[in-house]
Amino acid sequence: MDEINNLGKKYLNWYNGLGKLVRILLCLLWDVPSNLVRFFKSASKNNVLGMVLAVLLAIVGGWILFIVDIITIAVSDKVYWLDELGVDEEKMSHVTEAKAEEKEEAPAEAPVEEEKAPEEEAPAEAEAPAEAPEEEAKDGEVE
Repeated sequence: MDEINNLGKKYLNWYNGLGKLVRILLCLLWDVPSNLVRFFKSASKNNVLGMVLAVLLAIVGGWILFIVDIITIAVSDKVYWLDELGVDEEKMSHVTEAKAEEKEEAPAEAPVEEEKAPEEEAPAEAEAPAEAPEEEAKDGEVE
């Protein structure tokens, strides 16, 4: 893991030393350099969730992330990732543990069955189609 951290530190120093225009142009390469920044930022903090997410976003979300990266590099001169957004693996594990404890402590409630409204019975006249009164056949006419 030390080798990854050393490589990550070297890469981050190299990338941060580049000019703003060069980093924007590198984003056009399917955002690979910026995705490596995300991966190495997570690797330097031993954040497994961040590393996995960085790889998945590099594979699937590169076509969206390069637009976001171009904007953020142009505006704030940095590539945003989980640590800048305040997301830590430790915080996330505490949140999931707290939710699990809440589920364990909450008493199981019996499912409530909805009361069905009694079906209104329609009068027999409404069910049968209304028939037009038939005229009596007159002498000599066939029905």
